Amino acid sequence: MGTMRGSDENRDAAAQLDALWDATRPVEPTTRDWDRVWASVSADLARREDVIVRPPTSVFGRRPLATAAAASVVVLAQAAAILLAFSLSWPATDRGPETPAPVQVATAEVRIEEGQFVLIRSNADAVQAIDLTSHLGAGGVDAWYLAYNLLEAMANPVVAMSE
Repeated sequence: MGTMRGSDENRDAAAQLDALWDATRPVEPTTRDWDRVWASVSADLARREDVIVRPPTSVFGRRPLATAAAASVVVLAQAAAILLAFSLSWPATDRGPETPAPVQVATAEVRIEEGQFVLIRSNADAVQAIDLTSHLGAGGVDAWYLAYNLLEAMANPVVAMSE
């Protein structure tokens, strides 16, 4: 049984990346180096009158309750991420009769004459065509359109034209 060529290439690329990182990794500063940096920063800040300089303290020693709260938030976030990944990777199953049936809508041919004002309603059982022509106002215009025109006229619109 042979090995896959792609996995060998991936291992070679990973080994090359690790070798490159080892060759170019910066030297980590020692505690003495950090103390020297802190001393120079605090000396510069001490020259200012409005800055109070305090040596760094451990977060764990200062606020144990805040540390516990932060740790619990991290743990809960990780648990939520694991739960989400698990639920997304779970194979979909056929739920059988619980699956909703497709919605059925009745269809029909409706004839509308010119100038006729019709409301068409359709549900699963039947199609209704309601003739609203008798509700039209003078000249075959819907009364609501006349009301809208009156409301627009009350706003005093101005049309400006120039040639």
